[in-house]
Amino acid sequence: MNRREFLLKGALSAGAFALPQTQLVFRNNAVFPQRESLNFGIVADVHHSMMPDTEQRLSTFMDAARKQKVDFIIQLGDFCHKQPESKSFLKTWNQFKGPKYHVLGNHDMDLCSKAEIMEYWEMSQNYYTFTQKGIRFVVLDANYLYQDGQFIDYSNGNFYVDNRLRTYIDNNQIEWFKAVLENAEYPVIVFSHQSLWHYQGGVKNRLSLQKIMEKHQDKIICCFNGHNHIDFHHQQNGIHYVEINSMSYQWVGDQSQVKQTPPALLEQYKWLNHLAPYQDPLYAFASLDPAGSLEIKGVRSQWVSPSPTEMGLAKQVYGNEYSPEISDYKINFQ
Repeated sequence: MNRREFLLKGALSAGAFALPQTQLVFRNNAVFPQRESLNFGIVADVHHSMMPDTEQRLSTFMDAARKQKVDFIIQLGDFCHKQPESKSFLKTWNQFKGPKYHVLGNHDMDLCSKAEIMEYWEMSQNYYTFTQKGIRFVVLDANYLYQDGQFIDYSNGNFYVDNRLRTYIDNNQIEWFKAVLENAEYPVIVFSHQSLWHYQGGVKNRLSLQKIMEKHQDKIICCFNGHNHIDFHHQQNGIHYVEINSMSYQWVGDQSQVKQTPPALLEQYKWLNHLAPYQDPLYAFASLDPAGSLEIKGVRSQWVSPSPTEMGLAKQVYGNEYSPEISDYKINFQ
């Protein structure tokens, strides 16, 4: 079997979706039975309450998803709070007629408990699986503190503590994930808010997850995450990790004092002077070809001036670069 080949920023080819005549069988006896392409839309880190135009940004994605006729949509966390101002935003999301999936992000529990935001989103489980056209999708929840030997749910901003105590996946979930992969009959794609590989902002006990995935690497197509607001791909020990950039902005903190936001707008959106927004909403569409490839088409935009460079921010190190785009990628997994 030919192992995965990763082509960065690959152009999509018009004839890429020829249907096979037989099933694909993976090394661990995972069968890929689909005979038609699977398409889905991905968005991450919209941060509804942070900027005045996030509902319009989400609407742009939703319109594009309908035109693409995707099989489902998924948001990778830091979506919206449970508050009256979010009702219209959430209604925009729920207007999509097909399946819609949520991943919990840390900021979604800024103002309420994990159970409360799940109820608000109509999300029945914080980690779960679903299957679409012969692909098993796994959604993980890394929103736990680990303190005094106990895993504690994020709730009402309790994660604003020592960074060493946060961003964990609990042991029960890890055992569940292990069993899911051991019993998976179909190829697997993993979704999480925080990265399962990244050294900055990633899941603290990610090595446990990595070892499980590497043992079953021939069942794993790739892992998607948000959280870091970057556009990046990393391949490690046979596993592909794809970072989906924020729909909305890059956080620049106190470096953004050169911005001159109207006081009335700052009164409602107090963090605007700490953000470097993108002119256009960023999102991606992924297409799974039954011949054995995953293609990702992302949106490219520009900075709303001033850009991080204009603010005088130093260029970030490799793997943490700021950019107003989501790149195109192709993964061959046959």
